[in-house]
Amino acid sequence: MRPTLFYDARLKGISPSGNGDKLIIEYQGREIFLPADSANAQHYEKRLKASGNEAGLIGLARQVRRRTPGNRRAGVFYRFDAYCDQTLRRAFDLDDYEYLDNSYNLNCIGWRNAKNPDGFLAPRGILPGEDGRFVSDNTEKYLFAIPFEFIELATRMKTDPATLLKTFIADTCNLQSTPELPRADGLSGRGTEAFRKARDYLRTAWRLKKDFF
Repeated sequence: MRPTLFYDARLKGISPSGNGDKLIIEYQGREIFLPADSANAQHYEKRLKASGNEAGLIGLARQVRRRTPGNRRAGVFYRFDAYCDQTLRRAFDLDDYEYLDNSYNLNCIGWRNAKNPDGFLAPRGILPGEDGRFVSDNTEKYLFAIPFEFIELATRMKTDPATLLKTFIADTCNLQSTPELPRADGLSGRGTEAFRKARDYLRTAWRLKKDFF
């Protein structure tokens, strides 16, 4: 059985086939062909051609599930995400580091790069950005009841209430998670226009002064 995660894989190219595109990666000295998520494969095929980089790109190949036309069940594919910092490498020897008096390192994994040769920890689930930077998760949990009307609204929008609320929070606070500076909390707004309208809503609904923010 193939692994679900290929850290520090080198993407060499995209191989078209009758059964769909395949990612050609070099992993631990071996060349491997992985069934590719089509949209992701097209993106990186263009990126590799535009860069002219024959050495390829270093990044993470991970397993994803998605439905294809004509199939009821989701198929297993792989998507590739290039490291923003191409000197970034996984430091598996740091994964066991724990500080029992501090929850900061909870569920963190180890990395190294040119700027941090001794290594550092980053939350599991994100790829550190430029120079290994990322925004730590400083969120707090709140438990409250959500009315059916809001649930119905989210359903009609083909999303869920939590995602809708998180997106509004990100828009209001102008939070952006980018490859260069990923956010461990996963919050990311919809852009400048959404940010402006979210702030306008708060000013109107709460009768805030224009200079409140």
